[in-house]
Amino acid sequence: MKRRMLFLMIMLFWLLLAAVPCFAEEVRTGEWNEVSELDGIVGYTRWTSLTSVDEVMAVGTVDAPVAVIEAVLRDIPAQPEYMFRCVEAAVVDVPGMENRTDAFCAYNRTGMPWPVDDRYGIARAEYLIDHETGTLHIRAREIEGDFDVPAQNAVRMPLTRMKIVIVPLEAGGCKMTYQVLADPGGSLPSFVVNLFTKNLGIKTIAGIREMVKREKYRGAPAVITTTPYVPADFEPTE
Repeated sequence: MKRRMLFLMIMLFWLLLAAVPCFAEEVRTGEWNEVSELDGIVGYTRWTSLTSVDEVMAVGTVDAPVAVIEAVLRDIPAQPEYMFRCVEAAVVDVPGMENRTDAFCAYNRTGMPWPVDDRYGIARAEYLIDHETGTLHIRAREIEGDFDVPAQNAVRMPLTRMKIVIVPLEAGGCKMTYQVLADPGGSLPSFVVNLFTKNLGIKTIAGIREMVKREKYRGAPAVITTTPYVPADFEPTE
């Protein structure tokens, strides 16, 4: 009987240990707090259990159809022309991951003020469409592993997640939600990073408003994305 009780206690102990990672992986978030506004674009931040750096979101309208906004966002090398602090971007090849029209790997480098080293991220981006509403969803998540990237003298960010939702409006144009969660890594104080990034979403949407006016994008005839939208873990709050 004693041996049986001892065996049961040992089994219970190991079952409890095995359950710990499941609880540890649960992501908790705070409420969105409005932090700024620019020309009708409203910026928000909230805390998350994934990192000490705030998650950032911006919501605003863009005077262009979904197809034109999509054309801008699919032009990855053009990101430095509108994305906050982006200095370099490209589609990259990652071993074991195929680049397709609606799913590909992308590199993005963020310029940091001297003497801080630049940061860069490698993420898998997905483009999805809700065929009933015409809403375009774009999401990206960091890729782990070692492989060749264009970055030099830069720190790789351990966490890079993005979600964009583009909803067509009956009156014309679109409502755009731009959400980013990124940990720059290194020893940068969180409060400094939060001050630096709190307007990231606002400035990026403002940049996209200017990009859609360019002739190379205005002529986009239709939405390219065909992959049906399916919700995932990283979704923006309505």
